[in-house]
Amino acid sequence: MAFSSRDRDDDADVKDAHAPSEGLEAGSTGKPGRPGYMPAEATRAGSFPALAARNFQREFESLITDIFRSLSIPTGSTKQSQRLAEDAGEVPSTPEMSEMPECFGFTLSNEAILRYDLSHPPPGPVPVPAPIQLLYTILLFFVDRLYEGKAIERFWFLETVARMPYFAYTTCLHLYETMGWYRAAELRRVHFAEEWNELHHLLIMESMGGDKRWRDRFLGQHAAVFYYWVLVVVFFVAPSWSYKFSEMLETHAVSTYGEFISENAEKLAKLPAPPIARAYYQEGDLYMFDADSDLVRNAVGGDPRRAPCETLLDVFRNILADELEHVKTMALCQDYDSLEKLVSAGGSGRQSKSTSELLDPESRRKWTAWANDVNRDYGDPFLNVKP
Repeated sequence: MAFSSRDRDDDADVKDAHAPSEGLEAGSTGKPGRPGYMPAEATRAGSFPALAARNFQREFESLITDIFRSLSIPTGSTKQSQRLAEDAGEVPSTPEMSEMPECFGFTLSNEAILRYDLSHPPPGPVPVPAPIQLLYTILLFFVDRLYEGKAIERFWFLETVARMPYFAYTTCLHLYETMGWYRAAELRRVHFAEEWNELHHLLIMESMGGDKRWRDRFLGQHAAVFYYWVLVVVFFVAPSWSYKFSEMLETHAVSTYGEFISENAEKLAKLPAPPIARAYYQEGDLYMFDADSDLVRNAVGGDPRRAPCETLLDVFRNILADELEHVKTMALCQDYDSLEKLVSAGGSGRQSKSTSELLDPESRRKWTAWANDVNRDYGDPFLNVKP
């Protein structure tokens, strides 16, 4: 099975959901074979009104398609997918089952995720403030109910929202730096690398059809905008609370991806990695990938991670490991004494100062022991699952 770019199922632009197209497979950047970072229909820049009008037209057409789908009225692309399945000698139980992501047949148990969440609370040093806990609980309440049995769509929603903390932190730090209040250029660089990492998680989910439905895009995009402004306001009031909120979401991501791997390892091991995943984890200059975990490596030592990326199982294990690094980074950001030393040293893994110079031996020993405990308790049970 090949992975295609975002397929909106519009009758006016029918695409084969199983075949390579422009976008993430062939590359929308104009460079054949290189995965792109924008869907083909969104590559033209323009003014605010022009972009809004173009997007409204595109989304309105997709809304109509979703309405037809809910009324069991086949659309052009659905009919085409059915014909392809029939030609291959496969008769799907429903029209939707012949399209991504339904065709994968993945499962994901909300109950198992909840059990793991309750037994593995966020490990950071700051207690969870009541207002943050309330917002977090409301968010997950709706996610669990809206995405029951829809693992890839759920991941797309979560990755859309998960980018917002790093946008928000960069916004606030940029303001502080511009006003001359506080400069933390290295911290901004790490947050940008974290956002770049989450972007690639998002692109991976899009390549698997996670944003196919109008409803999912509408909910994800508007929830993300709301979450962004909440984080900005909270950061202005108490940065540690804002980092705690992100740590909670990243910890939930660890349990969600981990449970997904546990339930679907055999299926994932039989499917190839999308090109966009290989491009991020293995190809070209891996500077941004390495920068994503700089704070943790500076605190505890260790070499940059080099991840296999041949199958979807490799991809989801890599994503899980990424989220685990984000949990540890968000926890470090709540410890201002350590954070000041780590972000004032400058540079990344290529910096001139050795890791041992950044923190005193006792602080580094404590962070190393803590990080090892987090890896053992949160990541290892899932990363070691065999297909």
